[in-house]
Amino acid sequence: MDDSIKLLEKIMDICAYRQKILASNIANADTPKYKAKDLNFQEELKRAVETDEQSYKIIEASTTMPNRDENTVNIEVEMTKVAETMLMYNTATQLISTKIRMIKSAVKGGS
Repeated sequence: MDDSIKLLEKIMDICAYRQKILASNIANADTPKYKAKDLNFQEELKRAVETDEQSYKIIEASTTMPNRDENTVNIEVEMTKVAETMLMYNTATQLISTKIRMIKSAVKGGS
């Protein structure tokens, strides 16, 4: 398989996992003392490429300030991260589709 397709698959896997983390943060927006979580996308992609590992390191999100109940979820920040992650996922799927279309075209002789 082409290395670019493998890389795009890893990007999609990391994006899907990050979406789960962000959904959990949003679901716990009213939970007292809940700490927002995230992952460092660039570090996880680098590690996935170098080691072919499928587990991810979850970190405490550093950009949020705790509110009165010590919850660090900021809905606006989380929604921005969701949109960013979804955009990255959609871009990766479009690139894979284009790559597969090009391979099919080459197999058919360019028709």
